[in-house]
Amino acid sequence: MSKISKKVIGVDVGAKFLTVSFNDFENRDQVFNIENTQRSILSFLKKLRIEDYCFVIEATGNYSSRILHLSLVQGFESSLINCMSVKHFARMKNIISKTDAEDAKLIRLYGEMFKPDIYTSKSVDIEHLDQELKLLNDLEEEKRRYGVKLKSLRYNAQINPNTEKHYERRLQQLEKEIKEVISRLPGLQDEEFKETKALLQSVSGIGEKTSLQLMTATSGFKNFNSAKSLSKYFGLAPRIYQSGKKSYSPGKCRTSKNHIRGLLYVCS
Repeated sequence: MSKISKKVIGVDVGAKFLTVSFNDFENRDQVFNIENTQRSILSFLKKLRIEDYCFVIEATGNYSSRILHLSLVQGFESSLINCMSVKHFARMKNIISKTDAEDAKLIRLYGEMFKPDIYTSKSVDIEHLDQELKLLNDLEEEKRRYGVKLKSLRYNAQINPNTEKHYERRLQQLEKEIKEVISRLPGLQDEEFKETKALLQSVSGIGEKTSLQLMTATSGFKNFNSAKSLSKYFGLAPRIYQSGKKSYSPGKCRTSKNHIRGLLYVCS
């Protein structure tokens, strides 16, 4: 993947507003807010030249997906960075204040110094499959929660039949919705996806759901060029601490993707 080489626009992401920081062509710092809406973002992008600017965006899940997607669609080079990287960068520069404007400037400076890789966007199928899997996880979690509540209710000496029926109906509805989501999953998988998924399932312990989770979390493993980078992304890479005669491993680098680590732990 190529590295960014243009003027950097740092973007601090919030639910309602995006704070952007960049240097104009007279080398003046510019910091201002734009609404986190499609209309406002497109209006801002139209004022910029693709040849002059690129974006470095704080990764905040769904809140950052709009500016990331629209900037890529418009042809801008855009990078996504972990908020913890910005936090450690601020410590390195001995910055103790925290404001949206300060964070946007830090993100810009981080991009100028480290030149992060340009983000490769997910395909539509991968994005839709990811959303369906998150919905499936939510439904299954809700089903487990209602199941525990119903089991607990039945220990009561005097059970209200209306309450019990409500829980039973809710569990039946959740089971129906789970089956509907599962039935939609195969329609979102192309031949290349199915081939990679089959290779994953050839590993002992990895089944249908885990393979789908791994595929969506990595965009089909297309954003990684080594096993080491993938291991670090999942927070599974061992850490080494060495100073003088002291040397030990304080554990794994639990960087991100907690749910993937949990799935792989169960598989192992």
